[in-house]
Amino acid sequence: MADYPEQCLVACCMENRCPICKVNPNHRGSHEATLLRETKETVVLLAMNETNSKDMKFKETYQEIGLCPIYPPFWACLPHCDIFQSFMLDLLHQLHKGVFKDHLVKWLVFGSPVS
Repeated sequence: MADYPEQCLVACCMENRCPICKVNPNHRGSHEATLLRETKETVVLLAMNETNSKDMKFKETYQEIGLCPIYPPFWACLPHCDIFQSFMLDLLHQLHKGVFKDHLVKWLVFGSPVS
């Protein structure tokens, strides 16, 4: 069990990203199909970043899925572990702060007409 910031650290992704899927932070909540993070792909991208690869397609993919330069992750040598599927919902950060604080409060305060 880990809270949201710890899940992002373990998943080697930025804290504004989903630790389970590759959804762009601006497209959360949309009905678009999102791809799940893959262990092998993430380890390869982190290793390429560690060796300072000059490949532009790599750099675009690395930025697009929001990885952080943490290499090697502790789970890289666990062949039967899909770390991204082991995360549980963090009610404090993802529901209370994510839904209530970030969305509902903004909609109610800034979305209401000014009298």
